Amino acid sequence: MKTAASSHPHRVARQLGPDAAERISAGCYGALVAATTLVEIGDVSVGKLITFVILTNVIYYATHVFAYTIGDHGTADETPARSLVHHLRVSAPMVLAAFAPLIVVLVLELFGVAHTPAVISGVGVAVLFLAAVATVGAQLRRVALFAVILTPIVTIAISTLLVVAKLSLH
Repeated sequence: MKTAASSHPHRVARQLGPDAAERISAGCYGALVAATTLVEIGDVSVGKLITFVILTNVIYYATHVFAYTIGDHGTADETPARSLVHHLRVSAPMVLAAFAPLIVVLVLELFGVAHTPAVISGVGVAVLFLAAVATVGAQLRRVALFAVILTPIVTIAISTLLVVAKLSLH
């Protein structure tokens, strides 16, 4: 026998809850911030690059948590402090998303790859991570298969446009 949730895909998607949506959003946002920061300041030393990317993601994370905490409707028994702790926890992927591209840059440079190709590789990893997280998010939301297939394509295209726009400002 079919249940109400299994007969309607949007009901299944809603069961994922706002925490899953916030984690997916934070992961996507963190990867995009890391990629654009790498593009923006890619000509500095590896140490400064790592510091700037992590600090930038932490600053965006803090503003994201602040905005979500202020805008959180919460429950009647939820205090602002509990809301803050909650958003600190579920938004952590915003900071974590910066590490994979930075590790790629660091490892490539340790193996003798020139700085610019290493940074471009890091940007590529950030964009691919963004596309992967967005695609998983689309699958979890139970969108149509066609939309799931288009998600990484559109995500990579939009990210590429953003990176090219950032590069054209230099």
